[in-house]
Parts: sequence; structure tokens; C-alpha cells
Amino acid sequence: MAELRRLLVDPARLDRLADGERQLQLLPDESHYLRRVLRLRSGDPVAVVDGTGGCWTACLLGSDQLEIPAGQNLSQRVPAPEPPLGVAAVLMRRGMEDWLRMGCELGVDRFQPLTSDRRVIQADHRPQRWSVILREAVEQCERLWSPQLADLNSLDAWCPETEALVGFAVTREETVPCAEDWLMGCADRARPIWIVIGPEGGWSERERQLADQRGWQPVRLGDSILRSSTAAVRAAVTLVSWRSRSQERSSTGA
Repeated sequence: MAELRRLLVDPARLDRLADGERQLQLLPDESHYLRRVLRLRSGDPVAVVDGTGGCWTACLLGSDQLEIPAGQNLSQRVPAPEPPLGVAAVLMRRGMEDWLRMGCELGVDRFQPLTSDRRVIQADHRPQRWSVILREAVEQCERLWSPQLADLNSLDAWCPETEALVGFAVTREETVPCAEDWLMGCADRARPIWIVIGPEGGWSERERQLADQRGWQPVRLGDSILRSSTAAVRAAVTLVSWRSRSQERSSTGA
């Protein structure tokens, strides 16, 4: 089957097509992407996704329009994966873009950049750049739900959903469970789940105590001491693999 290239479009723009209008005016950067980057021509098909579970086949018209043929249900959506999975990570000097891109491709639903006591001062905060990276990753990996990128927050002020389960990644604490074992022991598989990744210098004692006070479960991400960027990707792999296995067991009644 031939590859059908994807274009992520703001769902608000597609909502206007629900009343019978089937032609979508392209923005300049979208037209450039389809025409100059993908080298598509008039009449070529394009998969349009809205980042909220919708996907439709459209046709490129001229240089600045797409048409979604009649007969496709614009209100039909694929449900979001459950439970929602999130990775919170302290700003890194190198590796933030890798974490976001790889985490998105793997299937992470929520990203939370953080500051902490031992954060790297030189680490950049580039939310606009990160949004572009996530957008491109959504198009590339063909996921139907765009991940959420939260505003920068401090570990002290950040508060996930009340019902969320939070794993707090630590090192050199052999008595704490590995993240895989902790996840397998989570009885309620409908609650949002987060893993929090610290800075290269490690958590301060105050922050470690804060995590205990909040009831966050300390977890290990293996026996090696990982760079923050590697740990964040490892957390993403661990979370998504656990969800996939849980869904398989649920579908087989195990």
C-alpha cells in the first residue's frame, strides 16, 4: 500500500467543514510543506488529521486548498488511548528536543517541563520550537491524538491530576522498585500515570522529601546512571510498553 502523507490541522478549522463545506484553505506553511517539501501535485491524496482522533482522506486542489470528498464522516473520532501517560522532566541543556520527539513517536500523551533546585541554568525554554517538533512528530509517526505540552512549572508548584499515579525517578536507591514492577502493581488501570525525571545533578534532599509527602512512588529506571534525556526516553518506553501489555491482557480477558 502506498504511503499517504499526513497533515495535522487545527480541529477548529475542520469544525467549519461540518455543515457541508468540504474545501479547506491551506495556510502558507501548510502549502509550502505539501508542495515544496512533500512535492505533492494537484489531485494527490493527503491524510488530514486533527490531533483529536479524526483522520480523513483529502485531495490537493491547486496550491492552496484541500478538498475532503463527500461521504466521509467528519464527526467520527478514534477514542484516545487510556490511561493517559505523562512524563515530567526538569529542563535539560541537551536532549529536550529528543525527549519530546521520541516520546511523541512512542505514544506519550502529556509532557511537563519542570524547573528544580539543581536545574541546569543554561537549559533553554523554547515552547514554540517544542510545539513545532511535536507537530512534526505527530505527522511522521501517524498517531491520531496530539500530545499535550504543558507550560513550564516548578516541581514545587506542579500538581498533576488528583487521581494520578506518579512515579518519582531516583538513582542509587536499591530498595525502591523498578518502574516496570511498580506499574504492574497498579490495580487501577484507568488513572493517569506520570513518571518524573530529575536534573543531571539529581534531586535535592528537600525535593526527595517533597515527593514522599505527596505520596509519589520512588522508582528506578534500571541499574545504570542515565543522563536526564536518556531517562526521559526510558520512562516513555516503560509507560507505553506497560499500557500496550495491559490492553492486550484486557482484550484476552487475562
